[in-house]
Amino acid sequence: MFRAFQKTDPLYYVGLVFMVFPLGGVAWFGYPSWTLILSTLFALAYIIIIHIKDSYRKTIAFLWFYLLFYIIFMTTQIEGSMMWFFFYLGNLLTYRFEDSNRSYRFVTFLIGLFGTASFGIFFVDILTVKLMSIVICLFILSMVYFQRKSLMEDRIQQKIYQQNKTINLLAAENERNRIGRDLHDSLGHTFAMMTLKTELALKQLDKENLTAVRKELEELNQISKKSMKDVRQLVNNLKYRTVTEELDNIREMFALSGIALEVENTVNTNQLSPVIQSSITMILRELTTNIIKHAKASHCQISLQRAGSIIIQVTDDGRGFPPLTGQELHSIKERLQLVKGQVDILSPTNPTSIRVILEEGELP
Repeated sequence: MFRAFQKTDPLYYVGLVFMVFPLGGVAWFGYPSWTLILSTLFALAYIIIIHIKDSYRKTIAFLWFYLLFYIIFMTTQIEGSMMWFFFYLGNLLTYRFEDSNRSYRFVTFLIGLFGTASFGIFFVDILTVKLMSIVICLFILSMVYFQRKSLMEDRIQQKIYQQNKTINLLAAENERNRIGRDLHDSLGHTFAMMTLKTELALKQLDKENLTAVRKELEELNQISKKSMKDVRQLVNNLKYRTVTEELDNIREMFALSGIALEVENTVNTNQLSPVIQSSITMILRELTTNIIKHAKASHCQISLQRAGSIIIQVTDDGRGFPPLTGQELHSIKERLQLVKGQVDILSPTNPTSIRVILEEGELP
């Protein structure tokens, strides 16, 4: 019947300290003695509703309406300051149930709060009670609003974190697959040929055909040298992606993130030096990763042009930069120290647009 104890549950108990007022009110403020029963039942109902499983919907509804009834009754019939007890329901709405605005609990909470405040404002002739009803109502509403807003922001951040974690795993998996394909394509055939040549040489050696053995060993030597050259080239290629490979990877990541992407590339990347290609891929990776992780964008446009220099422009419709401090895009600025280039934030928001210009490292 009861769910497992959670580490946040003790936080609900802190509010129970205020039960000293209705319980002690019998002795200190002349509350009717029978209110002890109502107050004790309120505390028990509050504790039970914290721990009961969500599947017991009817029981939860009964407990909820008793809590609501108790607060309204005690406020209108016993003590007007008991209106503060609506904060118990606000905490349950936000943290225990995480209710939407259309749930019966949220709707009845608002009806009860406004109804109780209206009673104090229109049916009690004491000015302090009227003012207290307004103040408490506004305070409770503000508390619930900011609690729900904070919780929603936390949920969004957690969701973004999980999405980024998934994207990083997929990116790593794609990189491993690329390396695996390169190794298979470049070395698989080579090793097969070396094995075949070795077997042929052994067979000719058994026949004491030294001329044929020499021929096979010479060919094996040539294959070995070519293999070493291919391995060096492969290692160099693994150090950086080409611009085309990086754009393909960006398309995959944006598709996984649900962001529409437009790419306009008029640059013949085969004419670029490895240094410039590496710089472009790093810049594109940095800018697009920031969009995926932080911008909350739905559309992005990437433009690569060559007009005496390489011009990279990335635009998105996300939330943009906070007030600029001059420290933005520091990793890109550090990279541009290796080449002659500059980065500019053309528009910090609505839309966000960044331009990078690279002027050196091109091949004629």
